[in-house]
Amino acid sequence: MRLAIITVTNQGAFLGNALAEKFATLGKETDVFAKVGRNPLNTTSYESLSELVNTIFSKYEGFLFIMATGIVVRVIAPYICDKRIDPAIVVMGDNGKHVISLLAGHIGGANELTHLIAELSGAEPVITTATDLANKPAADMLAVKLNLIIEPFVQLKMLNAGIVNNDNVKFFIDTTLPNQDFYYQEATKQGISLIDFTQLASEEYDAAVIITDQIVPIRKNQLYLRPKTLAVGIGCRRNTSSTEILAAVTDACKQIGRSINSIAIIGSSVIKQDETGLLSVIQQLAVPSIFFVNEQLQECIEKYQLDESNFVKKEIGVGNVCAAAAILAGQSNKLLLPKTKYKNVTVAIASVK
Repeated sequence: MRLAIITVTNQGAFLGNALAEKFATLGKETDVFAKVGRNPLNTTSYESLSELVNTIFSKYEGFLFIMATGIVVRVIAPYICDKRIDPAIVVMGDNGKHVISLLAGHIGGANELTHLIAELSGAEPVITTATDLANKPAADMLAVKLNLIIEPFVQLKMLNAGIVNNDNVKFFIDTTLPNQDFYYQEATKQGISLIDFTQLASEEYDAAVIITDQIVPIRKNQLYLRPKTLAVGIGCRRNTSSTEILAAVTDACKQIGRSINSIAIIGSSVIKQDETGLLSVIQQLAVPSIFFVNEQLQECIEKYQLDESNFVKKEIGVGNVCAAAAILAGQSNKLLLPKTKYKNVTVAIASVK
């Protein structure tokens, strides 16, 4: 987490710099900003707090404001967007006695950051997240620790409320997923017992959290945590729209019964690396991408004897982009969906190694 420490008083500046030095010993990148005229250690100065926040809010994963909470609420209000992407916001008095988790407690990491700052400074941590206060597990915290995508996100509030109110909330895992030991170990750390996914129908519960990449009929009281298990290879005609490409990818995932939120990476040819529609889809899905040169694609085609199209080979020099790109991107030869043709798009899906 890249952290910004912002102060408004001389005392706060001394405290901020002391904390930055401690963060440095932990290998954490930290920048300190002190108000002009209240910067006794000559760190980076600013004149207007609102202008500073406007400039740097999107550049850091976490913020420690050493000042009054009311000031912080007012200055960050225009930039708060969604708990899935908001940075961790932590507030501390300049006397160093209390440190408060203000925003993005679980997903953004503010609660953990608050506890770390308290440990480093001797301050008392102030956490108001209901599951934390009740010393109970939270679905979003498990998602963060396991790098899983919450689906559908609107169900999260209901699930965590049920946990706090002592509903019978159970956690299930698809035992066909890789990295089973990692999931079980981290769940145990969170005080969560994972139940085999195959027991879902026979278990009684008020609500369920299910770790799986599979598409199964969703009930009102279920939340899915999606692991990144899929590498998607895409080929497309020039100037194909993002809407058409996304529709093809969505359908391809449905064909193999997998969630689009389980896409880990998208691969294609270097010839497509400036394709606006494809780049837009990559951005919408918020996944990394990789573009392969013809030599890499051709070697993969020959190694795995992939079907080739004479038309595609004539156009770009290799006869199969999507399947070869999926295999190369996933670093796995396990094709879950071979080359599948749509009007202007071809899609293939491989497992991620």
